Amino acid sequence: MFAEKIWKSGLSFSTFLQKKEMNEQKHEEERVCLNCGKPISGRADKRFCCSRCKNEWNNSLNGPARHRRNRVLGILDKNYQVLKMVLESGERAPELASLADAGFRSEYVTEFRRIRRGRDEYRCFDISYNKTETRLYNIRRVPELE
Repeated sequence: MFAEKIWKSGLSFSTFLQKKEMNEQKHEEERVCLNCGKPISGRADKRFCCSRCKNEWNNSLNGPARHRRNRVLGILDKNYQVLKMVLESGERAPELASLADAGFRSEYVTEFRRIRRGRDEYRCFDISYNKTETRLYNIRRVPELE
């Protein structure tokens, strides 16, 4: 196969080897790792020198958004746990201050809608509630949609 490439190129063996070596050097110099800048060898479409660099690069691109998303999901999960405790305790209109002490953050909801007579309904996943300046009321679990 190697001899066939030399024959097809129409070059002498030594000239073919020199051109091949120059081509490889040029190709290797142009390809560097996107993360650390080290030279890359291997496949022509390879962009990283190792899996560690690939992971670091992708984490640097996606990390901040993932961090924000996880932070908000953590807050929503805490809100859900607090509301679930309120439902289980049977308390009808807990004060926002006492819920805040338990970790509830009223500004984080999964759904909001304005209903008749200016009342606002808030949801945290499948738990729905209304609120005033100081209290939550009408806390209930919403049946799942099928």
